[in-house]
Amino acid sequence: KLSSDDVTVTELAGEPITAVLSHAPGNGAAIGGIKVTTDNAWFAARPSGTEDKYKIYAESLKGAEHLAEVQTAAKSLVDAALA
Repeated sequence: KLSSDDVTVTELAGEPITAVLSHAPGNGAAIGGIKVTTDNAWFAARPSGTEDKYKIYAESLKGAEHLAEVQTAAKSLVDAALA
């Protein structure tokens, strides 16, 4: 299972990581995975409910090229954490 302790890097797509969350900040509910944020991007990774794999959701405030970098970095981070 993926947890915030599995995130050992300090940057995501060339930007400092500002938070690694495993619980919702508003109500403290577990999010079932992790959310990693920077000033200009974030990704969330959680297990699929129907398949034996993790799903990654991501957003970049800088554009499509940066989003691709975030997605690549997120996949590498999740793969390394689950290896």
